[in-house]
Amino acid sequence: MFKKTTLVLAFLAIISLMGETAYCVSLNLTPNQINEAIEYGKKNKRLSPTNFAAPWVVHLDEKSGWATLWTPYHNVAFKAKKATVERRELSEGEILRALHYKESLTFVVSVFGEYMEFAKGYNAILYSEDKPIYPMYSYFPDYAEPSSFYPEEPAYVAGCVYKFPVENINQNSTLKLLITSPEGKELEFPFDLVKIK
Repeated sequence: MFKKTTLVLAFLAIISLMGETAYCVSLNLTPNQINEAIEYGKKNKRLSPTNFAAPWVVHLDEKSGWATLWTPYHNVAFKAKKATVERRELSEGEILRALHYKESLTFVVSVFGEYMEFAKGYNAILYSEDKPIYPMYSYFPDYAEPSSFYPEEPAYVAGCVYKFPVENINQNSTLKLLITSPEGKELEFPFDLVKIK
């Protein structure tokens, strides 16, 4: 127990020595930013998942889809919301696991289609200052779920996950996430990292 506590304190001390970024994506949260994310989660425990995640979501038109960026701040806030709803304290282990997101930028993209297996083969490229970055991890569900439009078109919705390495990403810029279906249909999601925590 002593070793674990010492490791957590050392980790938090290292983070506190790093520069603080108040109004843009920060992959290495300071202790103040971690506390702020926890308070955001606690304060907004009654919000629906959609409203809670709104600061990290880019919506296209109603029948095209949306994309959610999971930053370390968003992940800590979400874990804090969940713990608060469950009437328990957020553990140090949960915080450390939530901060693990700093190794990549993770996007969950919801897309619409006409049949249950439509999402297989969707590709993603992230552009940072017009430089393409390719995902280091992609996930496509085997089967999509009925959409809110079902049985009308688009009848199905699927959540695809893409993780991108952070090395070549300018954290003070606008990213463009380009999603391409196997048929060549493109969806473009702009994320202004200066405005996202």
